[in-house]
Amino acid sequence: MNRPLRSPSPILAICAAAFMTAASGQSARAQVSTNIEALSEAPPAKKNAASPSTQAPHPRHTSSGAAQPDAKSQTKQTPIPAQPHATASQRVGAPPDVPLHPPAPVVIPPPAVATHPPVPAAPVTAVATAKNTLTMHPDGLQLTFDPDSADLNPDTLSKLKEIGAEYARNPGLRLTLLAYANGNPDDLSTPRRVALARALAVRSVLIDAGVATTRIYPRAIGLPPSSDQAPRDRLDISAQGAVPANANQAQFGVAPQTSTPAPKAAQ
Repeated sequence: MNRPLRSPSPILAICAAAFMTAASGQSARAQVSTNIEALSEAPPAKKNAASPSTQAPHPRHTSSGAAQPDAKSQTKQTPIPAQPHATASQRVGAPPDVPLHPPAPVVIPPPAVATHPPVPAAPVTAVATAKNTLTMHPDGLQLTFDPDSADLNPDTLSKLKEIGAEYARNPGLRLTLLAYANGNPDDLSTPRRVALARALAVRSVLIDAGVATTRIYPRAIGLPPSSDQAPRDRLDISAQGAVPANANQAQFGVAPQTSTPAPKAAQ
């Protein structure tokens, strides 16, 4: 549908004159119309011979106003000569010197520990009226006492010191003191206290003879079982693990680990 024409404005007249001037050449055409539907299709414009990618870059201007060439064009104009390939040793450097033998380990000495002398045993006084018997057996000895007493007569005390000196010269021996005492089955506390007094008395004699306290194991059993046929007021010393050791170990009770006899199987 055609629209009515209006009087052209001065700007429109100037544009029409410009298009008419360009239409005089053969490279372009121009058509001025206020009706968009009346415009004919214009042929595509021809591309310039020089593409934007091949055009020379525009020079950059500094604050002084002088133009400077582009960095890419300057790089192309003065190419950098190729460097020879560097070896790994040139890039990293020479390897470090490795010693032929590993360094000696650092040994930290143990802290100094103050040692204290062992506590002396309580003195045991011989009682002339005491009745004791001392019987040796392959694994120790058996010592009997008077009923309700832990006294030792002079002869028994002297023999016990000699035996203790022998035990002190064999620090691999472990001495177990099994103390018994007769009494009333309804009162188990009294025979156990008597048995403890006997075990401590024999322990003091052994310590005074040079046996280390760590090798003596006193046990106050008290009332013996009814099936026991041995004397009821007694103390048994069981020496186990007879292994030779240095004499200086007896002072501190240090001895190598020994094997104890295996218990016999019940028939």
